[in-house]
Amino acid sequence: MRSQSVVLDVQNVTKKFGLVTAVNHVSLQVTEGEIYGLTGPNDSGKTTLVKMILGHLRPTSGNIVVSGYDNQKEYADAVDFIGATMEYPNHYPYLSGWQNLMLTANMYPEITKARVDEAAEQVGLKSVIHQKVKSYSLGMKQRLSIAQSILKYPQLLILDEPIKGFDPSAMHDFVQLIKSIAANGTSVLLTSYLLGEMEELCDRIGIMSHGYLIAEKATEDLQKGDDSSFILRVGEDSEERAFQVLRENQNKDVSETYAFDKTAECVFEIKDCTMSPSRLNRILVEAGVEVEEIRTHRQTLEELYTSLTGGAEIE
Repeated sequence: MRSQSVVLDVQNVTKKFGLVTAVNHVSLQVTEGEIYGLTGPNDSGKTTLVKMILGHLRPTSGNIVVSGYDNQKEYADAVDFIGATMEYPNHYPYLSGWQNLMLTANMYPEITKARVDEAAEQVGLKSVIHQKVKSYSLGMKQRLSIAQSILKYPQLLILDEPIKGFDPSAMHDFVQLIKSIAANGTSVLLTSYLLGEMEELCDRIGIMSHGYLIAEKATEDLQKGDDSSFILRVGEDSEERAFQVLRENQNKDVSETYAFDKTAECVFEIKDCTMSPSRLNRILVEAGVEVEEIRTHRQTLEELYTSLTGGAEIE
């Protein structure tokens, strides 16, 4: 099995503005066909990092390599492999979608009209591509921006806040679109504050805070959950007894790092439990506890974000 190549390699990058350090020794990699999400609170540094990857800002120190090219020393070669759409779409509203795409295509002699049609079809705009952009919904405008960004078959697609204002149907279509682009080998780096949608879309997610990349997590690991952490729900009359039984077993079948957290009425979170769910259930039932549910606890991206940042406001 061929190993995936690294398309984006951010190596110990720092960016200072006078006495303010906006990005602090950040390193990350995005591999071929991977969807990497970047999130963080206000002033976390992610926008500055994206601007450095695009070559709009120069790092104070560190290196950024795109498809093997240093984006400072070999800027023209590096950016040639990047497609990008930044936040809100910006098009000529009185031109059609196809005409807007052709304005981009005309800057590159290698982009043919056939490729423009292909890109429009790829993003799901084939049926409306000759309509004026002023009639497009926000989701359609975002698709048009992505079509512009992929005209040159980029190896790295950067999407800055691409999913603002999407309704559930548009969000579903967007997720499928980005996954299909990645499946064809394009690496995707996107920023967003919509944690639930990022968890559904991304392969890995990086969390930035105060200029640091404070965590990276594979969404597959989030979805698997922690097999030593359980959520226990009991009958209303069993709550006090369940608490007593759990405390009694703290130094027996539960590790010393056992932590009990009553998260809601009749619901317990048991962390670092060394018992299997079946054994935990048997002990509780034998003690007269009415067990309604035991399930492995799956830490969501939002919970991870809150635990790391204290719930700081996301951009």
